[in-house]
Amino acid sequence: MQRHVAAKRPEKVARLGLLDGLRITAALTVVFYHYTAWGHSHWGTKAPDAWPILSEITRYGSIGVQLFFLISGFVILMSVQGKSVLQFVASRAGRLYPAYWLAVLAAAVLTFILWPEASDGRTTGDILPNLTMMQTAMDVRDLDGVYWTLWAELRFYFLLGIMLALGWTKSHHIMLLSVLWPAVGLYFKFTGATTSMEWVLGQYSSLFCIGMLLFVIYTEGSSLTRWLLIGVNTLIASYHTGLKGAFDSSYLSGLEVPAWHFALLCTLCVAVVALCTVTPLNRVYSRWLVFAGSLTYPLYLIHELWGWWIIESLHLKINQYILLPLTIAIVLLVAYLISRFVEKPAGLLLRNRILAAGGKLGQRIALPVPSWARSDIP
Repeated sequence: MQRHVAAKRPEKVARLGLLDGLRITAALTVVFYHYTAWGHSHWGTKAPDAWPILSEITRYGSIGVQLFFLISGFVILMSVQGKSVLQFVASRAGRLYPAYWLAVLAAAVLTFILWPEASDGRTTGDILPNLTMMQTAMDVRDLDGVYWTLWAELRFYFLLGIMLALGWTKSHHIMLLSVLWPAVGLYFKFTGATTSMEWVLGQYSSLFCIGMLLFVIYTEGSSLTRWLLIGVNTLIASYHTGLKGAFDSSYLSGLEVPAWHFALLCTLCVAVVALCTVTPLNRVYSRWLVFAGSLTYPLYLIHELWGWWIIESLHLKINQYILLPLTIAIVLLVAYLISRFVEKPAGLLLRNRILAAGGKLGQRIALPVPSWARSDIP
């Protein structure tokens, strides 16, 4: 029998401001990584050679992805609370697709018209599959390399959508998932079933589970079992992160970074997210943090390809110490414009359209819900 030792979530805390701060921090970490440590030559030489001192730090920037997944586990489990499956689908689609569609079309214009050198074998036939966000499942290349994380997020949403439909989003369900999901990933890892491991998000499952467990603690309080599960999942996540970080550093950047560096960074990310969610720091709130957080998604979507193009086009004309902050300022401005004029209004419209269409469909097809699948039964 579990003994809860922490207070439940304060009712008046409407938003965890520091999570917004972590989100924009994760995005900027990835931005600096792609601009100054990734193995491209848009500076006229390899990025780590162009930035020999800065890249000693930014070579670790890929850890921003793990931080995103941790936050996502917390926030997405929060978002399903009190929602129907239709409401969850509508909210996620409205949140993800409008900005993404714009980013894909913009990437297509850049790749096939403005900067065809960047196409790297891609064709215009790749545009339509990319608009689904499921192009990887169709064996179609991403128009922009950063899209791979969205396919990972989409599979996590699909899993939670199924659990929501079955009424399996209570704390004991999440705890069971936090045992089984990472265990399946490890099984596929050690048996060499690489494809199966990829499909079940084996190397990222622990990150999502940690975020969800922190949400359970945030809402229902601490218990020894919950913290033990976080500890075990942190070990698993750090193991996977260390292997991937070391491999990516060597393969993508030509940099040799020990695996334990990334494993330690992953552990630190867990600690930071925990501090921001289940300690009194979860009461911190600032409009500036909310504003900064709102830039995260569009910044992530457009920074890589467009930033590289700006650097490629201007590195011979502008000093690199001016060009780097200038490029970041430009993509931040574009991110704000997308957030303000596309993501929010179009997202609301898409969400409402899905809710309306789903409501009409539900009236036409009134299927009985079996008792085992009803979320209102404890």
